[in-house]
Amino acid sequence: MDDDLDELLDEVEKKFFYSDSTRSESRTDSTNTPKYPREKDNKRSDPEDIDALLEELLDEDYDGSTPVETEPIPKGSKVEGKSLSQSEDKKCRPVFLGGTSIPNGVGTLLSQRSCDQLRCTSCDFRVLMFEDQEWDSSCDYLFLRYKDLYVYQLDHPTRVLEWTSGKTICVAGFGPDRNEILELHLPPKLFADENKGLCAERDFKVVHGGFSDGPVHRLRHIQGTRCVVTNNGRSSSLQVWDVGDDESDVFRRTSSIEGAAPLAGQAAGERGSQVAAGPSPQPCVLHGALLGHVQLSQLASGDTCYTLETDSSEPLSALQFVSPWVFLACCRNGNLFAVDTRSPSLPPPTPVPPPPEASTDPVHWGMHATAGADVAGCRVARLSSGAEVVVSDLRNPGGPARRALLEVPADGSAGDHLRVSWAPALEDCLAVSGFDGGVQVFSVSTWGPEAREQRALFQHRGHSVLPSERSAPVRTTAHAWHPDRPRTLLSAATDGSVHVWDWVHPGAAQD
Repeated sequence: MDDDLDELLDEVEKKFFYSDSTRSESRTDSTNTPKYPREKDNKRSDPEDIDALLEELLDEDYDGSTPVETEPIPKGSKVEGKSLSQSEDKKCRPVFLGGTSIPNGVGTLLSQRSCDQLRCTSCDFRVLMFEDQEWDSSCDYLFLRYKDLYVYQLDHPTRVLEWTSGKTICVAGFGPDRNEILELHLPPKLFADENKGLCAERDFKVVHGGFSDGPVHRLRHIQGTRCVVTNNGRSSSLQVWDVGDDESDVFRRTSSIEGAAPLAGQAAGERGSQVAAGPSPQPCVLHGALLGHVQLSQLASGDTCYTLETDSSEPLSALQFVSPWVFLACCRNGNLFAVDTRSPSLPPPTPVPPPPEASTDPVHWGMHATAGADVAGCRVARLSSGAEVVVSDLRNPGGPARRALLEVPADGSAGDHLRVSWAPALEDCLAVSGFDGGVQVFSVSTWGPEAREQRALFQHRGHSVLPSERSAPVRTTAHAWHPDRPRTLLSAATDGSVHVWDWVHPGAAQD
């Protein structure tokens, strides 16, 4: 031990206090015999090791104590390397991780401090620490895990997220006047499954853009085309847009499709049309604000090629095609209709089961169905503003259904932001949003016919956790699953934030 200390002091003395000539002279004595045995010369000859040991000594001796006066270094001597007082250049050797009971700072072998400058090895983002904070008792923080998370900030919030390809989405504002309508390319790093560290692009990019004269409450991409249709939420008419191509980066409004005239006394909030894109060979769009106003229109000419024969004035909450000829219509009261466009008559409705508890609060419902070649095997999820989910099977729509009461803050104020959607590439999983600033993912595999409380597999709370300039609570306005990636979702909120995230469930195998 004494030999090692003498050896270290000698190395420091030669490095910082002797001139080059003195160093050369001190290496040998008059008999040319080394001062120390040669086998020990290379033990601590690395300058980085010497610097590390000096930093340890300085940190341990002078941390929190009165500074000690030292003699200045002679002017003629050379000091190699950077000044030891530059704390921003220090690095932890080795890196220590610890909880709130461990002090933060530069960690060394002698002063074991928890590193406070950690960065993610995948995305290079800083690892955040929140002092004097703890997880809420209702939050299982082991489930708050992401494979990827990227953030984009819009000038104005959006309530539409529509895929135009596997890597691009459309968003649009819903302010009362002029609003942007954009096509965004997702961060390339999201799709770099291999060698993510070699891909530096982690930003959203605007590919095409334009302006709408009014709000955009509905937006649907027409499959096989570069067109989208929108509705402003104020009338039943639709606007048709050309998204653009490689030669043009501008959204162009090309035409309009007229809907049915509103009924006398129809509420303003019920005049906006629900929209569904038809998968038929000829591009068409299904739209209507009321059940009796549903019609199918050709995209190119705007001509009506189908009308549902009913005088029902029930407001619609969702329309969705499940095959080229069959579509589903869900009313705000929860009634579900499976309609075949080859027959103009209206089939009998499939009502929702009675609620488990009587309530005087008004409840409205939203809907989403699984996609597949077998229409009979299609499953439909209906979500209420009271946080109840009813899952039905089209093979037996009136039979026993799977039900659940979701553990979300349901205060009845979700309004038109209420969303439910099935995962297209993940079996038995659906996502809900609109109740607060989060998106909750649930598995229906264990649900039964009785409505019981169910916990989420995963909760994305990034919109409400990340800093925002808004004083009002942030609420999620929309979400959308990626069409091919099993656990990748998009979400948007009232603060204008757009997130794309790939979640990881600890108990599931990786896809």
